[in-house]
Amino acid sequence: MIGLSPFLAMVLCLGMFAMLMGGLKLLEKKAHVHQEILRKGVHVGSGILALPLPWIFDEVWPVIIIGTLITSTLIATRTVPSLRRTVGTVMGGVQRNTIGEIYFVISVVILFLISQGQWLLYVIPLLTMSLADTAAAMVGIRYGQTQYQTSEGVKSVEGSLAFFLVTFFSTHLVLLLFTDTGRAESLLISTILALLVMMLELLSWRGLDNIFVPFSTHAFLRLYLESDAQLILFHLTVAIVLVIFTLAWRRRSKLDDSALIGCALFGYVAFTLGGWQWLIAPLGFFALYVVLWPRSSERRSHTIYTLLTMIGAPLFCLFTYAVTDIHWLLIPFAISFASHLTLNGISRVTLQSEMNNRFVQILGTIGSGWIFVYAPTVVLMFNQDVGLGDLTALKPEAMELMADLGIGLLAIGIVALIFLPLTKRIYGPPLRANLINPTFACLGLFASLIVIIKWII
Repeated sequence: MIGLSPFLAMVLCLGMFAMLMGGLKLLEKKAHVHQEILRKGVHVGSGILALPLPWIFDEVWPVIIIGTLITSTLIATRTVPSLRRTVGTVMGGVQRNTIGEIYFVISVVILFLISQGQWLLYVIPLLTMSLADTAAAMVGIRYGQTQYQTSEGVKSVEGSLAFFLVTFFSTHLVLLLFTDTGRAESLLISTILALLVMMLELLSWRGLDNIFVPFSTHAFLRLYLESDAQLILFHLTVAIVLVIFTLAWRRRSKLDDSALIGCALFGYVAFTLGGWQWLIAPLGFFALYVVLWPRSSERRSHTIYTLLTMIGAPLFCLFTYAVTDIHWLLIPFAISFASHLTLNGISRVTLQSEMNNRFVQILGTIGSGWIFVYAPTVVLMFNQDVGLGDLTALKPEAMELMADLGIGLLAIGIVALIFLPLTKRIYGPPLRANLINPTFACLGLFASLIVIIKWII
C-alpha cells in the first residue's frame, strides 16, 4: 500500500476527479468536441483514477466515502440549475435517458468491496468498463455502418467488434504479463470473457452496461481463472453454438437483435449453472415459438423487456438451484416456458376471429407447451431413476414422474383458463400494450408456483 493517510489519499482522489471534470469542461469550451466524446472522457478518466485504489486503500470505508461524495456531485449536476448549465453539460450534453455515470461510481465501489484484495478481480472488470465501452461508442460514431436493432435504437457491428477486441486485450495482456496463467488458458479466458461480456453489453439499456459489464467480467473471471483449457474451450464452443442457433432464426423471429443475443446468453447461463438438462425447455420454447408463429412483417416488436418477462421466473429458479442444488427446481423452471408458449398461442388464436375450431386450437397450444417443452424436461430429470420398465411396472419413481406430468398439464390448463377472459381486455380494442408483459410474467410465475406445491407439501 502507498504510505499515505486515508484522509489525505481521499482528498487527493477527489481533487483529481475535480481536475478531470474541470479539464473536460475547458475542452468543451475551447475545442467544441462531440458531446459523446466528453461523456466517454469522464468514463475513461474516472476508470484510470480508480485503477490504483487497491494499492492506495487497504480498507473499504474510504472508497465508500469517495464514491458517495462523487455520486452526490453527479446528482447535483443534474438537479441544481447552476451546476447543470456549467459542469453538468460535460455529462448531460447527450440527450439520453440514462444515469450511467452514477452506475459507474457504484460499480467501482462494489468491485472494490467484492474483490477482497484480489487486484486482478478488480482491475480487469474496471478496464473493461472504462475502455471497452468507450471504444465501442467511438468506433460506432465514426465507422459504424452495419447496424442492428436493440430495445433502445440501433448499435453497430463495428462498435461491438471494438468492444470485443478491447475486452480481449484488456484481459489477455493483464493475465499474460502479471499472472502465472498459462498461455493457452489466458487466450481462452480472454476470448470467452470478451464474447460473453460483449453479449451482455448488447442487451444493456439505460446505462446498465456500467452495472452488467464489470460484474459479469468479475463473475466470469472467478469462474474460469482456475479452470483448465479443455473446460474453457468446451464452454466457449457452447456459447458460440448458442449464438449461431439464435441468430439462425433471425429472419423468422419477432425478437430484436439484442433480445436474440439475450436468448443465447440465457441459454449459456442455464447450461453453466444447471447443466445441459436446463437447456431443453428454453431451446424447445424458442424453436417451437419461431416455427409456429414466425413474424409476418419486417417489424420486430419484441425487445429485451419481452425477454425479461419470459425468463424472470426461470432465472430465479436457476440461480436458486445454483445456490441450493435442489434438483426439482428444474420443474418450475420448465413449466414457466411451457406456460408462456401456451399464452402466446392463445393470444394469437383469439385475435384471429375468422379462424374455425378455436377450441381445438386452444387445446393444441396447451398440448404443445406440455408435450414439447415441459414433458421432455421432466422425463430427463427422472431419467436416472426411471426407465421404461419402471414406467410399465408403476414403481414409486414412475408414479412420481406421472404425478409431475399431470400437475404440469393442470398448471398450464389453469393458466390458460385464467388468460382466456383477459385477452379481450388486453388486446381490445383498444389495445392495452402495457398490460401484456406484466400479465404474461404473472401467469408464468403462477404456473411455476402450482407445480412447486407438490414438492413443498
